[in-house]
Amino acid sequence: MTGPARPVAFVAGVVVVVLALAYLVYGGIQQGATYWVTVGELRHEHPAAPGPVRLGGTVVPGSVAWDASHQHLRFAVTDGVDAIPVRYSGVVPDIFAEGRQVVVEGRLSADGVFAATTLLAKCPTKYNPADPQKRVPG
Repeated sequence: MTGPARPVAFVAGVVVVVLALAYLVYGGIQQGATYWVTVGELRHEHPAAPGPVRLGGTVVPGSVAWDASHQHLRFAVTDGVDAIPVRYSGVVPDIFAEGRQVVVEGRLSADGVFAATTLLAKCPTKYNPADPQKRVPG
């Protein structure tokens, strides 16, 4: 290539690369975009959400049932007012526990149970130092 065709080809190539990157960014945002709701909102305002939703709340004490052989977990999540049962299959985070805040992603099934495909347990926001009386002398 010689003359004016060379800069035009370069500009066209740059435009193609920029458009491709913009498309990838847009696709990533759309794929990761899910609606965030509380238990009360899911129960009363969005019972038939069209797509996957993220549900945040606290694991109800005494509601956890774990089937280790099949990796099935059942528990309830509450926002302090309403509670909803959750069904999850897969690897459970080490910090998952009763009374701990969790975020689950999935859909509300016809039987009223939230079928979670993703389970995230939040770390406690308050740091509690170890009891100095129980420290092992080093």
